[in-house]
Amino acid sequence: MTSTQFRAIVVGGGPVGLTAAHALSRAGIDFLMLERRPNIVVDAGSNLVLLPMALRTLYQIGLRHILETVSSPLGTIHRIDHHGRDLSDMKWFEHDMENFGAFPRVISRHDLTRSLYESLPPDTKAKMLPNKRVSSINKVSNGVIVNCADGTAYTGSIVIAADGAHSLVRDCMRTLAVEAGSPQVNDEKPFLTTYRALWLRFPTSISSSLRAGTTCETHGHDVATQLFAGDETAVIGVYERLDKPTRERIRFSESDQDRLIEQWGELPLLRDGELTLRDAYKAKIQSGLVSLEEGVVQHWSWDGVIVLAGDAAHKFTPSTAAGCNNGIIDVVALVNELHKVIKEARLSSEYLEVLPSRSQLASVFKRYQDSRYLAVMTGRKLAGNVTAMATWQTGVHKFLDRCIFSSQSLQRFMSNHEALRIAQTPVFDFFDNEEQITGKVPWTVPATLKVN
Repeated sequence: MTSTQFRAIVVGGGPVGLTAAHALSRAGIDFLMLERRPNIVVDAGSNLVLLPMALRTLYQIGLRHILETVSSPLGTIHRIDHHGRDLSDMKWFEHDMENFGAFPRVISRHDLTRSLYESLPPDTKAKMLPNKRVSSINKVSNGVIVNCADGTAYTGSIVIAADGAHSLVRDCMRTLAVEAGSPQVNDEKPFLTTYRALWLRFPTSISSSLRAGTTCETHGHDVATQLFAGDETAVIGVYERLDKPTRERIRFSESDQDRLIEQWGELPLLRDGELTLRDAYKAKIQSGLVSLEEGVVQHWSWDGVIVLAGDAAHKFTPSTAAGCNNGIIDVVALVNELHKVIKEARLSSEYLEVLPSRSQLASVFKRYQDSRYLAVMTGRKLAGNVTAMATWQTGVHKFLDRCIFSSQSLQRFMSNHEALRIAQTPVFDFFDNEEQITGKVPWTVPATLKVN
């Protein structure tokens, strides 16, 4: 990188980092991506649910056809208790269709990352470097130097952290802030864990009652399950309440998974009782047991050189599918601001490669956080409440789950109320395409064919 060239270094090659690659490329902003894994696309991790707000962004990028090919729409959520007794249906996804013109869609993490990666042009793919684990970050006069564990180092104007809940970049940012005596120092352990989650991927074919789009939840004291079925595979999330909340990172083994199944294996996953958690575990293709961290980091950036996005900035329980979806929207808000400030800097000078100042970038990062903070705080609280109700954390949560939220009229009222907030979700403002998802609730800022 020359001293007059703006370059973003994106750390993390998951869905949020890959969305950033698309956005930066379309914005004409040079970047490098550093991914710690040996390959950008790996067949690992649970399935994801894409909500209309994220689908809108991905369709704007140009992924509608491929995503509709490799994902399945979700409809009615069937709910039962630990004994298989009916708890009534949830119509949230049908209301999403009415309000925004799209059902949420279930997709494997592998298919999503592959779709994002393979749709990039060859010259953009060349900027993505695997086997790059960040070890430290140095601030220099014109930006940052990112040092990797393999001894390589990369110079950039800014670092965008898309490296997850246990973000190494966030740790480096905190270290720099402490060394500089900055008042903007994040907590060393910003997230609290109240639940752990066992996730399983298994063939949809193991049960005749499973078909693409099947959605079922099992609720009860201390543990709840969510099942989403695609064409070929289904995924289950098993959310178990810990004896005591913790801020410590916990690593679980396969023996821990086995013990969880010993305790909860007879839980029914479908209304007809044909499929149990033990059945799914025996047929698993992949599985993992992880902590479910929750929280929102106080400071999302530092000194105009490092900025956080996605799980590096905020973490949700997965009950409402808010995590990945909000990470994708973070990219929209951030790159919109970057595109604007770089364009303004270039227009204000006769030199094409003039750089925005560090103070300008600090202002960009503040506007980005301000624009997203209320949405993610609201989303985190909602996700936590939904998980607490599904696991009947208290008598009040059990009552709300069984007696109040089973009301179809209340579901419609709450969905319509929430739709007004979701409609304010930003869209890329420098893309040249028209709105592809429309329902009865109009987007506050619609996509447009006009480009300034």
